[in-house]
Amino acid sequence: MKVAVCFAFFFIAGIASANSSCEADLNGDGICDPYSVNALEEDSTISRIIINIGGSNKSVSGDFDLGDGGLSAGYLSSDFSLLLDFYTRNTAITKYNFRWDSSRLDWVLYKKSTWVEPGRDEKYSLGGEKAPIEALFPQQFDVQRVECCTLFSQFSGNGQNLKFLSFDDKLVEIRKDFRYVVENLPQDETGKLFYTVDEAGIKVRRNIPQEFVYEMTLIISDDNVGALNDYAYYLSRSQNNVLAALLLREIHKKYPDRVVATLNLADAYWDIGMKSDACPLYKEYANKMTTMGKSTRIPTLVKSRVNCG
Repeated sequence: MKVAVCFAFFFIAGIASANSSCEADLNGDGICDPYSVNALEEDSTISRIIINIGGSNKSVSGDFDLGDGGLSAGYLSSDFSLLLDFYTRNTAITKYNFRWDSSRLDWVLYKKSTWVEPGRDEKYSLGGEKAPIEALFPQQFDVQRVECCTLFSQFSGNGQNLKFLSFDDKLVEIRKDFRYVVENLPQDETGKLFYTVDEAGIKVRRNIPQEFVYEMTLIISDDNVGALNDYAYYLSRSQNNVLAALLLREIHKKYPDRVVATLNLADAYWDIGMKSDACPLYKEYANKMTTMGKSTRIPTLVKSRVNCG
């Protein structure tokens, strides 16, 4: 995959863009950052991305082999991501995350992620074969944090020259990003972790990044398991059951005696349709509650599902 990138600072008279109405504040300063994505040639997979930095007379630009991929506003403020060489039915995903650096007036590459989404296989989408439930889960994650500083304006998509943080340093950076979750958890499943407002002022569900949830599984510890469990619970409540299960099963694996996580994981599995996995967890939960002398607090729904009833 070859990526040619250019960097330009210039006065903006306006841009021709499908996003000219402004879809995102990409650097988190509260000012819209209009961007355009335009094919360089007809039927070409190479597109030019131009981001005009709101409130200034500067822009950054680059030419990328996007395929059907493109630029998306990030989950965290001041971030955006690129899917390169992406096609609807490809099961392999490669994603690059950039974060605004005000001192450089550019976005810095800070994460490269790859994973597989088996459910995209065309034997399911086109061939008519029924996908197994496990195919709903993203798999084979390889998420690396990138050493500073590769700018968006200098980015080379082949990744050959990227240097990655050590595993321990990566965990430090993930914990920093987890603060965003902790700060917004009090808003529950109706808050900004799970919903945003579109250009028309309508509240819409956010797309939760799979690689972000995967990273959360890497930092589960005594000091944050409660907050992570709450985040997973709200993921489920906001209809992100697969991602909720992805996180909850790691919590349950590390903290098998955590009763609430057992119930939350059972509910997530049930809602996905994984009843054979959910029922033993409901039974496990009921047994734990009984042992703790709290059998009267076991929900009726749980009792009906212990034996997949």
